[in-house]
Amino acid sequence: MPVTREEFLKRLLNGYSRSYDIEFVQHNELPLVATAQFHVSESQYILSKKATMWTVDSDEYVYFFSVPELTEDIYSRCIQYACDNGMAKIDLTTKQPHMCTRLVALFLCDSADAAALIRLKKCRIYKSFQFSFKGWMEFHTAAADLGKESVVSNNYGRDTAKFLKNALNPPVGRRGDYRRNFLSRLFQKRKGV
Repeated sequence: MPVTREEFLKRLLNGYSRSYDIEFVQHNELPLVATAQFHVSESQYILSKKATMWTVDSDEYVYFFSVPELTEDIYSRCIQYACDNGMAKIDLTTKQPHMCTRLVALFLCDSADAAALIRLKKCRIYKSFQFSFKGWMEFHTAAADLGKESVVSNNYGRDTAKFLKNALNPPVGRRGDYRRNFLSRLFQKRKGV
């Protein structure tokens, strides 16, 4: 039985809520339903935190789009919005050096147009700031087609696609579940079912 978009969105937001700041959004023109932000600052120091060798910031901005049918036009408008909104959040003027920013566009749909999925797979948005001295930005995108129970992503979004696949079809992770399934199959074989 296929999962609905609302149920799947709850699963995703539950997984993201452990590390990300989530905000629900209602956009008039786009099917944007939520955004998530993750910020991390890393540093290396010698003996004391006052003697810092280096410090860098990394950010990730996730945009959740929920649409009954993903078409090429909807895909283009959503990608443009996520890219423009995410690029506006990158601040290269602060003292904290910027390392990388990941912009992620996730599409939850009941069905998807083949042309939109082809454009999604071929999406290659990458920007280097001052030859990577001030960091870089990469754009991850993935779509979960709930009607077919499949996940498609671009090259940057492979890890995101794995997360979506696990949320769509959760693996049996507990040993007790495995034993219970094994024992039920064993008893079915003995009964001749």
